[in-house]
This record gives sequence, C-alpha cells and structure tokens, in this order.
Amino acid sequence: MTWQDIVIAIGQFGFTIAMIPTVLGKQKPAGITNVYTAICLSIFGVCFATLSLWLSAIGVWSSALAWWILVEQTFRSH
Repeated sequence: MTWQDIVIAIGQFGFTIAMIPTVLGKQKPAGITNVYTAICLSIFGVCFATLSLWLSAIGVWSSALAWWILVEQTFRSH
C-alpha cells in the first residue's frame, strides 16, 4: 500500500458520501450522465486493481455503485 493509494481512496470515499443526497433525493441527473459515469468509474476500479491499489479500487467501486444505483433509479422512473 502506498500513500497514493490512501489519498485516492479517501477522495473516492468522499465522493461516495457526497452522492448520498442525490441517491436519496427526488431529482436525478440525466440518464446518459449516470450510465457514462458508472461505466468509467467501474473501469477505473479495474485499472486500480491491476496496479494493486486495492483501497483505491474499493473506493472508486463504491462511487461506481452509487452511480449504478442512480442508473437504476433513473430508468425505473421512466
């Protein structure tokens, strides 16, 4: 584990916490925004994992999960 892994992970968990009001709120971002962001973050998680930056991978996947939840919420509401 490197200091970079810790810093990236802390930042990603912070982004995940910042997503809670959006996940719980009534207004959601546009569907394409949700899908694109969820896909990109999921891929970033794989990249971090292949670099053995496990905390970063878990952190970014937690953010990706929040975005995937938004994808599901957005498309269920239509």
